[in-house]
Amino acid sequence: MNNLMNWAERECRLACKKENPDYDFDSNVFDYGCSCYKSALKAYNSLMEDGHSGSSFGFTKNILIKLMDRQPLTPITDDDFFSVERGTEAYPLESDEYLKERGLKSHYQCPRMSSLFREETLDGKISYHDIDRAYFVNIEDPSDTYTSWDRFLDDMFPITMPYVPERGKYKIYAQTFLADKNNGDFDTKGILYLITPSGEKVDIGIYLTEKDGKMVNITKDEYEQLLLKRVDKLNAKIANELIWTLISNSTSDKEISRREKLYDARSKELKERDIKELSKLCEFFCNPDNYKYNNFGMHQSLCKGEKEKYENVPELVEIAEYLDGILKSL
Repeated sequence: MNNLMNWAERECRLACKKENPDYDFDSNVFDYGCSCYKSALKAYNSLMEDGHSGSSFGFTKNILIKLMDRQPLTPITDDDFFSVERGTEAYPLESDEYLKERGLKSHYQCPRMSSLFREETLDGKISYHDIDRAYFVNIEDPSDTYTSWDRFLDDMFPITMPYVPERGKYKIYAQTFLADKNNGDFDTKGILYLITPSGEKVDIGIYLTEKDGKMVNITKDEYEQLLLKRVDKLNAKIANELIWTLISNSTSDKEISRREKLYDARSKELKERDIKELSKLCEFFCNPDNYKYNNFGMHQSLCKGEKEKYENVPELVEIAEYLDGILKSL
C-alpha cells in the first residue's frame, strides 16, 4: 500500500512541477492546477488508507465518480419527486396560471437529480426530461458545443421510471447559418443526426428557420434553398480563419506583429485573390462528410505544414500549399 501511495505522490509532484515549476508542493499557497493534484492525491490516499484494493477500489472509484458527476447512486423513481424522506421535497416551478397557459397541470424538479424534470399535462400525460443527457455539436466546428433543451430527443428516446442515467451523453450534430443578414448571428438550423451514448448513429432531419421572430419547422428542400442563399458562407469563413491562423501562428509576439504588418501592407487585389482562391479550395469543407476536418487542430496543421496530418487528403494538401505560398510571400 505504501509503495502505491508513494508512487501516486511522486506522479502528482511531477505533474505539478510541469504545471508550475516555481510552486512548492509542500506549501499551503494556493495554485489552481497544483491544488487540484494535491486534492486528488488526498482522495486517493484516503481510499488506500481505508484498505481498498482490486475490485473494491474499482467499485468505490465508480461511486466517487458518480457523486462527482452529481449522478444518483440508485435508480430514480416517480416517488422521488415527492418524498421528503428521499431529499428535499420537490416543488412546482411555475404558478398554476402559467402552467395552464402551457397546457400543464404540474412541472417538478427532482430533488435527487437537479437536471431531471417531471411534467404532467392537463389531460394526465406524464413525461420526464433530463436536460443534462445531451449536448449539441456544431457540425462545421466540432470543438464548438452547447446545450439546449430540445423535446425531439425525449420523443425519440423517452425517459421512463425507474430512471438510471446512461454513461455518456447523446451528441446531437447540427448546422446553423444566416440566410438573411438582418437576422443577427443565425436564423436557420438543421438538426442532422445524433450519436447515442452507446455509439449508434441515428438520423434526425429536423429543419427550422426564423419567421416573424420565431423558429418554425421547414422541409429539407426549403432548408437547402436557404443554404444556397447563405450570407455567412462556410468556405469563406474558413478561408478567413485560416489566413488569421497563418498570421498568428507563432510563439513570438514580435513575429506575429511582423506578419500582421506585412499582410496589412498587401495590396487589396492580392488580399481579395487570397480569399477568393482559398474560398474555392475550402468548398471541400462544405461536404458534410468533411466537416470533421474543420477544427482548430487541423487549421494549425495546415498552416504549419504538418503533412503527416493531412497528406492522405489531396484537397487538404492543396489548401496547405496555398497557405504556404501566402507565408512565403510575406
